[in-house]
Amino acid sequence: MPSDLDSAANSLSEQTKKLQIALHYTFGDEDKAKKMLNGSYLDLYVVKGKFASSSVYGAFLVFLNPTYLRVINSYSMLSRSFEVADVKTHQDWRTFEKQMVEISKRNGFDEGLTSNMRDSMGKALTIPEITKFTKLIEQDDGIAVNHFFQKFISNVTGFQNVELSVDYEKISSIAMELNSVTSTKMSAAPEPVKEKTPEENVKVEKLDDPLEGKEVKLILNGALILSPIKGKDISELVVGDRIMISIIDKSSKASDVLKAFNAFREDGSAKPIAGRIVSIKHAEDYKLFAIVAKGIYVKIEEEENFIKVAMDPTYFNTQSATEDADNKKNKMTMIILAGVFFVLVAIIVAFVFTL
Repeated sequence: MPSDLDSAANSLSEQTKKLQIALHYTFGDEDKAKKMLNGSYLDLYVVKGKFASSSVYGAFLVFLNPTYLRVINSYSMLSRSFEVADVKTHQDWRTFEKQMVEISKRNGFDEGLTSNMRDSMGKALTIPEITKFTKLIEQDDGIAVNHFFQKFISNVTGFQNVELSVDYEKISSIAMELNSVTSTKMSAAPEPVKEKTPEENVKVEKLDDPLEGKEVKLILNGALILSPIKGKDISELVVGDRIMISIIDKSSKASDVLKAFNAFREDGSAKPIAGRIVSIKHAEDYKLFAIVAKGIYVKIEEEENFIKVAMDPTYFNTQSATEDADNKKNKMTMIILAGVFFVLVAIIVAFVFTL
């Protein structure tokens, strides 16, 4: 009997842990979380790829969320070892990932090339690129998927004549969180605080609240919109910047906000909306709060450090026009001053020659 009770308790604990993971990756959507728990909702595509170019061999693993059009985690490596070419992309993603890590430990990898590739992939996997790729996967067009990634890897690495093989699977975030050996894990839940007796006279510190003193009616979960060409480096963002935001919250209140902004496309997907940054902090990742309407804030957490963020085009264009006007005004002032200077010089020269 005790062993049966222990088994039941362990099973319940395991289910609770999985539910917490599901809620984390569905942003609190209980319906989706329960479906993920029973295996009827698979929210991720895991892409397994390997390639070769002259004497360099590479492999990568990318976890994509097609609903939120985001890269959840990725791992890549470039090596001179031919052993990378022997890895089979059609095998289970866990085996593929394990072999990548083992080869990396056994033979090492080119740190410079690998670092450049990881940075470049992070910047290049934008929402438009993920959208194109996701459509090809959903059409189950393996040839088109291979062509897409062959061109993508060539652009990212700069290698020519890349030979590439790609396969993909549909999995859940629970499987990634519990089984992946390379992905970043979700933060552990805080330990419960033990009640202190009055005799201990414990000093309680006030936690830093970025929205303290502000009128807060609603806080939604959001994500940054990326713009690799015209965007602003995330490290350069400051309070007051107006950025483009994707509302990833699936609650009814989030839908009401999007309707108020007329931010639904014909197919039902949400369009980006503009928001002004009121708080931004950077430790291991970026944590931002942006206001989109009176009393309505969007909380954003971004793990990537080398991305460019799309700015509000209305504000950006107005700012650019103002800067252009200021530049023209400054140029005109310089021309006038130069003219006055030459006139004064001419008068002085004429005066000297008349003496």
